[in-house]
Amino acid sequence: MFCKSCGKEIANEAVMCVHCGVGIKKVGASSKSRVAYVLLGFFLGGFGIHNFYAGYGGRGAAQLLITLFLGWLVIPLFAVGVWILIELFTVSVDAQGNSFN
Repeated sequence: MFCKSCGKEIANEAVMCVHCGVGIKKVGASSKSRVAYVLLGFFLGGFGIHNFYAGYGGRGAAQLLITLFLGWLVIPLFAVGVWILIELFTVSVDAQGNSFN
């Protein structure tokens, strides 16, 4: 593997270049935390904050708009709650396809 900054060869297991000191981001590694995703979903899920955190802007916007405009109705609010619970147990990757840490 080669460093993207200086172009020198580095070990495949390296987390940083020994020549220039630049950190190497591993493909498939997300900088996002699963614990943070679940906590955001549990406490602020109705506003879609957990989906914005994971990069799912469309889902987050849909949950936010449903909560803001139809939150006074019981059925849409219940539906968003069920949607959030399903997401918290099934979503294991962010929008780029990287697994949560």
